[in-house]
Amino acid sequence: MKALSSWMGAACAAVVGFSGVAQAHDLTCTKLVNGQASVTASTYPFTANYSFQVNNVHPTLPSILLTALDPLLAGRGFVFNPPPPVVIPVGASVTSNFALTLNTVEECRALALLDGLPDNNIDNTFTAGFDLGSSLCTARVTCSEPSQTCTNATRTLGFWRNHIPAVQQCLAGGPVPLGSIGVVVGLAGAEGILWGDPARYPITNLPRSQLDRIRFLAARQLFVATCNQRVFGGVTTPANLLELILTALGTVNCSELNTLEAQLDTYNNSCETTPFPGGFDPGPSTPEAAQALAIDPTIPTGLICIPPLP
Repeated sequence: MKALSSWMGAACAAVVGFSGVAQAHDLTCTKLVNGQASVTASTYPFTANYSFQVNNVHPTLPSILLTALDPLLAGRGFVFNPPPPVVIPVGASVTSNFALTLNTVEECRALALLDGLPDNNIDNTFTAGFDLGSSLCTARVTCSEPSQTCTNATRTLGFWRNHIPAVQQCLAGGPVPLGSIGVVVGLAGAEGILWGDPARYPITNLPRSQLDRIRFLAARQLFVATCNQRVFGGVTTPANLLELILTALGTVNCSELNTLEAQLDTYNNSCETTPFPGGFDPGPSTPEAAQALAIDPTIPTGLICIPPLP
């Protein structure tokens, strides 16, 4: 894929296997999406309007476009129009357009994987073939999470574990249920969840099992998300995400717990720069004092992940 490193130019030079007689026909191509070499999809549904232009660059003779292929888009219905073979006069070009609709970020990312690179970029290649070679060009669509307008603040683990008054305001809303981990009712248990070691059990310092480690991480994100909603308001995506992870904490499905924990982490990071609501006072940051209060309430369960994680 190194040859695609020049995607910013949107077009690659024609590839021919001959010199001299190869100059009898010369084609280049230019591929754009929404008029640009690259765009970012951040609202869905997102429409990627592709244009494929094939240019005759021979100084004196017409050239014949024999093939016009984009295998990834062909699976979504793309056919070059006019269909090859097409005679392109000197100094002229032919252009075909195709609109691709991406309904969700998941659909976008699934297409991004089909170009052979494990990233969030759709870098599919268009090939214009002629009798002595071919011209390659590409344009990029980057799949991004839907853009979000933040009306309610969120804060991450680092904030909540360091600000005792903020945690106290969260606990003023009542106990915080954490599924199989238990129920946080006081400041010591809250700081224990926020400051506990996901890799080791408290007191014994023995390594946590795979299941207990994943449960601990998920429960911690659940506690942080609960405080974000209680103190700042706001809604997760999906809206019942807290309920989903609370239910999952009662299972041994580590794969699901991993997925939900990552979604909660995304939510807790989503509006970190949004100002606090009026009247909210987080108090000073006192990490040493907060950690000194921490009592990790978790104990070994003796259970394992089913099915085991790889």
